[in-house]
Amino acid sequence: MLNKYIEKLQISPLKSTPKRIAIIEIFYKSNKFLTPEGVYKKLCKKFNACGLPSVYRNLESLAEHHILTKIHKFDNNRYYGLCNAEEGVHHHHIVCIRCGKIENVSGCELFKKKTIKGFKIIDHFLQLDGICIDCQ
Repeated sequence: MLNKYIEKLQISPLKSTPKRIAIIEIFYKSNKFLTPEGVYKKLCKKFNACGLPSVYRNLESLAEHHILTKIHKFDNNRYYGLCNAEEGVHHHHIVCIRCGKIENVSGCELFKKKTIKGFKIIDHFLQLDGICIDCQ
């Protein structure tokens, strides 16, 4: 399964750098969503030269190429995790506000829109917050 994400990196326009591969491995081994600071702490154990701004840039680049996904939680921090959606399928996420469980949601009608109220649509981000069945 780890190879799936490394292959996604290799076929993307991004370079397959040792740090990007290490970031993917960190998410794969932890199997949860992490803040950039959490990734930075783990990455510093493996690399002597490691900067927090570089981690932020790499996380954003990996998210732009659908290797990672970005989630916003109520603590106002960004969280990232491996994007497990089917390749090429437009999707969003629903997050349980109690336990943090995250599921993919497909079937977004906004994806088909080219303009809304005169605005040319370039991209969009939608996250649904709710309470999962286990927490209800």
